[in-house]
Amino acid sequence: MSGFVHDAWYVAAWSTELGAGMLARTILEQPVVLFRNTEGEPVALLDRCPHRLLPLSKGVLKGDTVQCGYHGLEFDCSGKCVRAPGQTRIPPEAKVRAFPVIEHMGMVWIWPGDPARASRDKLFDSLPQWALAQSGEATAGGCRWEVVSGPVMPVAGNYLLLSENLVDPAHVVYVHAASLGSAAMADIPIDTKQIGDTVLVSRWTPDAPASPILQRYGKWPGNVDRWQYYWLYPPHIAIVDFGAGPVGMGRGEEDRDAAVRLYSAHFMTPVDERNTLYFWFVLRNFAIGDKAVAADLLAQVTTTFMEDKVVLEAIQDAEDKPYAGTRVMLAIDSGSARLRRTVAKMVEKEQASAKAA
Repeated sequence: MSGFVHDAWYVAAWSTELGAGMLARTILEQPVVLFRNTEGEPVALLDRCPHRLLPLSKGVLKGDTVQCGYHGLEFDCSGKCVRAPGQTRIPPEAKVRAFPVIEHMGMVWIWPGDPARASRDKLFDSLPQWALAQSGEATAGGCRWEVVSGPVMPVAGNYLLLSENLVDPAHVVYVHAASLGSAAMADIPIDTKQIGDTVLVSRWTPDAPASPILQRYGKWPGNVDRWQYYWLYPPHIAIVDFGAGPVGMGRGEEDRDAAVRLYSAHFMTPVDERNTLYFWFVLRNFAIGDKAVAADLLAQVTTTFMEDKVVLEAIQDAEDKPYAGTRVMLAIDSGSARLRRTVAKMVEKEQASAKAA
């Protein structure tokens, strides 16, 4: 399947990536230059001067204007050309596209599609644990959260390869054998549901050894009950709720909060059909304030996601070969199949709407 869903919010950068200068990114095949205005608000313009097409990011940021590095044309935060050296009349077509941008959850989000359809209420906001981690407050049951995040990870693969990896508990046994996997999980059935466009894939592994990464922090003397919940918000956001607790534990929210619990949040931003910017962070409910544990968890998770990167880039390389052939579907692929069908419908609907307009 080709094509992108343009009418959606995508992560363009971590908030910390935007400082005093400009940042060039390609998002859904569109060159974008990001910067902060003099009020500290994020701005995103098409990274292309309409005169000779030099990327504006090769120029100079002058307060609230960007000066092209070739002939000095200057553009304000709305994309309007406000100065053309050597002439007083500025051609009306001397302008660049300005994209809607919002700062949210420590990230700068961009809307690459129809700006008339962009609204804040369409932003992803389904992870209250992140807000609790920022405020330092606890849940009603006394559970606290802390977040760690790594730098943006470029992946040489289509964003849907990453998205379907994040509705696929079955790969964990083999790709992440040294961290998240456990042989006891291999033959446990996977449950798949769909709520609107959201795909939920889950699995409980009762009375089994903890995976290496969970045992590292839980230090249980014997077996545990484990869970994995993969929430995929098409086309490009995934939340994974995973953890472990005593054998026979309940499966409710408060039960999992009382165990060793982590959330990993994943945001896939397509660069083009074969490249993706991968943003992620992890929330934990244990060892709050312990910097050594935070650093260790960051290292463990980074290694784990690098394992995914190696596999997914190899798959993309194989798919690009003329002899790639077709995929064979298995029972474990129900989440992936639902994801791809849902995204295909979203792309088809958007393209039909654009054609009608």
